[in-house]
Amino acid sequence: MCYNAIVGSVEVVLRKETQDYVYNAYQKTLEFLNRKTRYLLRPEFGEYSSMYTFTTENIDGYLRKIDVSGKDILTVTASGDHLINMALRGAKSIDNFDVNRNTYFMAELKIAALEALGYEEFLTFFTDSEKRRRDYAGIVAVQRKVDENPHFFEYKIYLKIRPFLKEEVALYWDLLYEEYEFSGLKMEEKGLFLGGDKEGAINSNSYLKNEQEYAKARSAIQQVERRYYFSDILQIHQLPATYDVIFLSNIYDYVTDDWHGVMTEEAFHDYVANGLKPILNPDAQVAAAYQYHYRVKNAAYKPSLKNLFRGRYTIDRRESLEKFGYKKVLIPSVVQEYRKENGKDCFYVYEGGKTR
Repeated sequence: MCYNAIVGSVEVVLRKETQDYVYNAYQKTLEFLNRKTRYLLRPEFGEYSSMYTFTTENIDGYLRKIDVSGKDILTVTASGDHLINMALRGAKSIDNFDVNRNTYFMAELKIAALEALGYEEFLTFFTDSEKRRRDYAGIVAVQRKVDENPHFFEYKIYLKIRPFLKEEVALYWDLLYEEYEFSGLKMEEKGLFLGGDKEGAINSNSYLKNEQEYAKARSAIQQVERRYYFSDILQIHQLPATYDVIFLSNIYDYVTDDWHGVMTEEAFHDYVANGLKPILNPDAQVAAAYQYHYRVKNAAYKPSLKNLFRGRYTIDRRESLEKFGYKKVLIPSVVQEYRKENGKDCFYVYEGGKTR
């Protein structure tokens, strides 16, 4: 059954069940944004929560270390940057999973924007500032904008993107713009976005290095087969496909976190090595854990407030993956002050049905 719905001044035609799904997503998103309690030290992720506008990982760096050309990929959806970068690098198919259903709407918005906008206008729309600086409030590092961008998610730019959107994606964004008086800045103030700065976005993404790579990505994303799954990491072994490469981002940090984690480091390794076997092709690689600001000399630090309050210093516990034989790969950090210090990020790779 199909019928018309008026959203602002825009008429859309959708199947009733699809429209119901989008309205539910919209309402759940508002409930999340209007909640009274928030985590203070890290983003909280649920079925409907804030969306990254850009990756916080050096995707360009690790795609120079892992070949995805002609391969079947499974990756986190997140900001959609993994998907776009891997399409640019020649992936055969890209499946995307995320516990946050809103990541689908962000990823598809960015793909449509690739087609609708030029390079500079794309950056203008999705970046909230030229760069960020890190200030320290007590023990907590807080990122602050430098040169705030007044055109962040500007409605008149969105209207250029809208004709290229899937119907359900257009409806979702139409509803949000109407809710927040057609202002991207008001959506950001409410907490809808985990924003990204222009400098960081360019440093992190192959497709944003220059206009030529951007144009290649625009073409590549239309050629690659892509699917989306709404799944917790502990359910991805049930997906109906097999993969040559799997990217798990820094989910490891969350699932083994001292305060909110659901498993030990040993259990996580067992899940990667054994639980994921049904979806791993022969010689598959799993980029199992991304670590920010890796200290090459293994300097001690406080991994959580729990340990801090005990007055106890520990070596970064993510080093424990090395004891399982994971391959550790160092790449340049994309955070400005760490780049100046030649700082490194790191990711751990499980390879070919074995560790090494």
